[in-house]
Amino acid sequence: MLLNAFFGMDIPAFTKELKKVLIKCISYHDYYENFYHGILTGILSGTDDYIVKSNRESGNGRSDLYVKPISRSDMAFVIEVKTAKTYEELNRMADEALAQIIDRKYDEELRADGYYNITHYGISFFGKDCLVKVEGN
Repeated sequence: MLLNAFFGMDIPAFTKELKKVLIKCISYHDYYENFYHGILTGILSGTDDYIVKSNRESGNGRSDLYVKPISRSDMAFVIEVKTAKTYEELNRMADEALAQIIDRKYDEELRADGYYNITHYGISFFGKDCLVKVEGN
């Protein structure tokens, strides 16, 4: 369900399922960006139809993750993760994540490799909560 929601860009369902994972498996000791990054890497690596790469240099920096399909005609994804210091910051941090993808041209490597259907995910976390935003281009 979680993977179907992610790849189908069903943001409400993906957010709901991701929150279930957070509730079940993390502790208050785990509230760091690299921990959330690792959880997403593990979840998204659960399919044979996509290649997941972490901390790839592209454009003017490194995106947290990109997920590319075997076929270049299918949708590829760039994901940037942010942590919020308060629940109220979730929205702003998700927006910052999306802006960072654009500003730093994190999809440049995918484009150079022939992927043109690319969606950006900005995901912010606060404790066992999250907010997911998506932009296509």
